[in-house]
Amino acid sequence: MFLGIPVPATAGLVTAAESLTEVDLEASGMRLAPVPEHQWHLTWAFLGFVPDEQVNDLRAAVDGCVNELLEGGLDATLRVSGVGCFGGPVWAGIEFRDESGRAVLGDAREGALSSFGWSESRAWMPHLTLGRAKTARDSGVKFVKRRALKAELAEWMEANEGLQDDWLDAPELVLFESKLTPHGATHTAVERWSLSAHSL
Repeated sequence: MFLGIPVPATAGLVTAAESLTEVDLEASGMRLAPVPEHQWHLTWAFLGFVPDEQVNDLRAAVDGCVNELLEGGLDATLRVSGVGCFGGPVWAGIEFRDESGRAVLGDAREGALSSFGWSESRAWMPHLTLGRAKTARDSGVKFVKRRALKAELAEWMEANEGLQDDWLDAPELVLFESKLTPHGATHTAVERWSLSAHSL
């Protein structure tokens, strides 16, 4: 299971994603696995396996956390802004209208989720994964090389560095159940919470 904030497939984001699929990584022994539009989200917290008997407790914990954040004046308004890549994931960046909103959301995870096995030492860096670079079969390449990937993506990143969508002023936090199938991962929404102050 994981908790994420879905991001709509706007025209600008779709154009950037479509042009990403046209980047040829074969010369570097890599391939790109695109993320389907209906799965576009920024991950708030990855939980992994949660026993059925703990799911209701988890929902209650997140519900209490969200209510507390909203009562405290959380502004979770966000938008897509810019692009980049890590070691394998190729992403669109996420900008919060109020930087303190991003910080508060990131900090709230420990209190709400630590009892369910969640732990993360790194700061929260919200992003939307558009695709994942992987090693190509029979390429002889054993792992994705970040420097080579950035070089192959340089033209795409330059073309899309100005990507910026409209503000999403009523985002939702969603608890997803994720399952791996022969055709890829499926994400099923278990529960949703509005992150808009108007929902109070």
